[in-house]
Amino acid sequence: MAQGAMPPGVTLSESREFTLASADTGGDYLIQVALPDAPPPAGGYPVLYLLDGNARLPLVQAARDTLTRRGPEADGSPWLIVAIGYPGVERFARERRAVDYTPTVAERDESDERHGGAEAFLDFIETRLKPAIAARFPVDTECEALFGHSYGGLLTVHALMTRPTSFARYIAISPSLWWYGEAPLAHLAALGVSEREDGEAPRVMIGVGGDEQTPREGELGTPRAERLRERAMVDNARRFADWLAAHRPGWRVGFSVFPGEDHGSVMWPATRAALAFLHSP
Repeated sequence: MAQGAMPPGVTLSESREFTLASADTGGDYLIQVALPDAPPPAGGYPVLYLLDGNARLPLVQAARDTLTRRGPEADGSPWLIVAIGYPGVERFARERRAVDYTPTVAERDESDERHGGAEAFLDFIETRLKPAIAARFPVDTECEALFGHSYGGLLTVHALMTRPTSFARYIAISPSLWWYGEAPLAHLAALGVSEREDGEAPRVMIGVGGDEQTPREGELGTPRAERLRERAMVDNARRFADWLAAHRPGWRVGFSVFPGEDHGSVMWPATRAALAFLHSP
C-alpha cells in the first residue's frame, strides 16, 4: 500500500458547517457537524452535542472515526457530532464561553454580564439548535448526549440537574464546580430535579484528571498552588458523583479519575472513555 493511502473500505466522514443566530443569547454560533461514514441507523443518527466545538471537534471526531472500528472495512461509530462553537475563533472564545457556560449564582454579582448565561444558552440548544439539526439530518431525538469540559463540564452538570429530559446522556469532564463557591453540593442539591418526567433515567459520566489539584514540583506556596487547592477539582467531582449515586438512585452514574492527567491533558483519555460510554448499553 502506498504511503498515505486509505485502507480499502474506509472513507473519511463528511463535515458540514453553518452559522446559527440565537435570540436567547443575542449571539451567533458556528455549528460544525461531523457525519459518520456509515448510513444512519433505522431510527436516525444518535447525536453528540459537543461544547467548545472550535477546539474539541478535531479530537473527538478523530477518536470517533478511529477508535470505534473493529477492522479496516468495518463501519465506525454511528454518532453524529454537532460541535457548538463561535465564528472567527480558532480554539476557545474565552469571553463568550464564560457567559454561555456559567449558571447564575446568588453569591456572585448578578449584574456582571460577563457570566451567568447558562439558561439562555441551554434554551438556544433546545429550541433553536436541535430543531435545526433535525431539519437537516435524520436523527434519533431520543438518543442525544451533551459533552463538555471545564466550564463546559459545569454547564453539562447544570443541564443534568435542571433539565434531565433534554439529553439521554451527560458527559462532564473536569467540571468547574468551584463556580458555586465553597459548598458546591449545597447549590446543586437546591436545583431540585429528582427524576426525569418520563421515567427514563439519564446516564451520566463524570471524569477528572488525577493531577488537577496537585501543584507541580516547585509550586508549593505559590498563587497557582493555592488556586488548585481552593478549586478542589478532583474532590468536588468525586463528591458530586457520590452525591448523585446516593440521592438519584434511578440515575446511572459513572465516575473516573484519569491518573497522571492535568486539566489540559485529561481530554485525551477522557474522550476515549466517553466514546466507550456512548456505545455502552
